Amino acid sequence: MALNTLLWEAAVMTLVIGFVELNLPKGKNDPRDFGWVLLTGALLETIAMGFIIADRNIFGATVAAAFILLLWALGLPLAIGGGNRMAVNHAVWFTGLLFLGFTIFVAQHGLYTLSVALGLLVIVTIFLGAAGYTGNAALRKVGAAASLVDAFVFLIMAYAGAVGIALP
Repeated sequence: MALNTLLWEAAVMTLVIGFVELNLPKGKNDPRDFGWVLLTGALLETIAMGFIIADRNIFGATVAAAFILLLWALGLPLAIGGGNRMAVNHAVWFTGLLFLGFTIFVAQHGLYTLSVALGLLVIVTIFLGAAGYTGNAALRKVGAAASLVDAFVFLIMAYAGAVGIALP
């Protein structure tokens, strides 16, 4: 059940990230507000991770920790209006590599729906990190679109878990 809470929150956060990175609605996105939303998500997911640890789901807690790192690393500089943007890009990009390892692991263990969700996070983080390094708008759009698709995968997983459907 604790992991299901994390899935709902991951869905909301990836949805917000996708819309903001695509600048939807046009011109209405304030970076500081976005930072506070990410920090709120980081706090909620940190609490959920405590329950995941209490359930002794160490792999789930490890995946959660990587996602939480992203939210804190992105949220703090945006909320305070400063910070080292290159360090944030490093955190995003290298977390993408970590998600790649998680994706391979869960796919090898037959958790295909989770591997799709984590695989999309690989695309999100690698492309948004690369966009941060290069300033390339096309890379940012690919990462943002993957984030929106990932939000729906997380929503499907969370809903299925809530109604007791076991996904492959």
